[in-house]
Amino acid sequence: MKLVNITLAAVFLALTGCSKDSVPESDKAEAALNEGDIAGAQIHIRNALKAGASNQALVFLNARIALEAGNPELAKTEFRKLLNDPQYAQRAAPLLAKALLMLGQGREALDVLGSGKPSSDLAYAGAVSAHLLQGQSDRANTLLDEGLASYPKSSDLLVLDGTRALQNGNHKHAQAQAVRAIELAPKDINALLFAGRVAMQQRNFAEAVRRFDAVLALRPQHQTALLGKAAIAYDQGKRAEAETMLKNAADQLGGGSRPINFFLAQLAYDAGDTDKANQILQGMSDLKDFPPAAMLSGLVAAKRGQNEQAIALLRRFISTGGEDGRARFVLATALQKVGSTQEAWQVLQPLADAANANDDTLRLATQLATTLSLPSAAAYKARGAALAQGDPLARDMVTADKAIRSGEWAQAEKIYAGLLRAHPATTNVILLNNAASVLIEQGRAAEAVPLARRAMALAPKDPIVVDTLGWALFKSGGSLVEAKTLVQQAAQTMPGNPEISEHYRAMANATVAAR
Repeated sequence: MKLVNITLAAVFLALTGCSKDSVPESDKAEAALNEGDIAGAQIHIRNALKAGASNQALVFLNARIALEAGNPELAKTEFRKLLNDPQYAQRAAPLLAKALLMLGQGREALDVLGSGKPSSDLAYAGAVSAHLLQGQSDRANTLLDEGLASYPKSSDLLVLDGTRALQNGNHKHAQAQAVRAIELAPKDINALLFAGRVAMQQRNFAEAVRRFDAVLALRPQHQTALLGKAAIAYDQGKRAEAETMLKNAADQLGGGSRPINFFLAQLAYDAGDTDKANQILQGMSDLKDFPPAAMLSGLVAAKRGQNEQAIALLRRFISTGGEDGRARFVLATALQKVGSTQEAWQVLQPLADAANANDDTLRLATQLATTLSLPSAAAYKARGAALAQGDPLARDMVTADKAIRSGEWAQAEKIYAGLLRAHPATTNVILLNNAASVLIEQGRAAEAVPLARRAMALAPKDPIVVDTLGWALFKSGGSLVEAKTLVQQAAQTMPGNPEISEHYRAMANATVAAR
């Protein structure tokens, strides 16, 4: 939401700096809101409401502050009071819709906005978001295009357009829209968060931290920004720093944040403190609607010897579209222990067929395939033996992987190019696949296609490899039919993989646009 213009009284006092007159609490609240000082705005609006009878202007201001403070329930209650007011109804309706969307009430938001043409950029943004929440992406895209044509300088619509671009794999356009949105509204929290998200996807962590710090300068307790910074520290291996950030965030937010508690439980699990992880998870509410935490609970249960509980939790996670290599391995191991060999194999196979399967996965795959008398058992055993001999390229591959994690794509490409020159006939699937992925990231998808085809010829069942070839074909302007077929195949094998899902959505949208 864009902040409204500061009141004339506040501007006057700010410019002169010499007035002895007292400033009404409502004006102080609005000035604080416009400066991004939400805590201050809340104090002043409470004082204003205590000072006298509420009027429509005060109700509207109170609702806006509640919305910015992340209290959609209060915002909803207050905005509803204004829907029949001739002065405030038109402004209140799209903001009420925004509050409803924050509560996940897309149908109600559409009812408030009505079926006519949206009357403002915020109304367009609300309608787009509501239709997306209802699964009506075609209508949402049409409205977004209309809104951008009518309001090309709306930060809300620019962020939505950037989000669409990100989902379609067009990171350059997403970044451009994020930059433009911030230029137009430097203190827009959603624009700053979106810019941070884009930077994280590009693994430009310094830029992401800068954007999240800008959010925290405006909202010191903003959960998403705090989590973003902690996630970056975690991804960079700075576990102690991430834990400190999360504990500080938990203290600031009163300790009731499920995402933060989940992250703390994950850190405890990674550190081998299963009891601490279990204690944190047990203190969280029902985890059915929080798949990552449900998955972690399954991993913890397995570590604690609670086999049946681990199976129930991890089976539900995988069956509902969740994807995590640890979850698959632990679930397959647990199923093997109770004699469910066939199901164990079905769970493990996507992991075992991946080119980067580790020795534990290949060992379990060999055991299961042997028990089931599958002809592939010998191949898994051979792969495990080859892995045990060590990889002469491992050192350079690790260095390249570190470069990718730091967003240093050019450095990673340089390493891979050197390895390919030194080993032109390599059968190292990971090298071929990763080299192709880095070329795609650098906008050289056409060069990536031959490498991706070589990788797929060696590992035709690996969903990551299959997806890379499909994405390379799509980004290079190759056969859309072949590209979509490949990515669809990868998505069916590994439906919970976020990158594969993103590629599948991008191709689905491209198919719709081509009609």
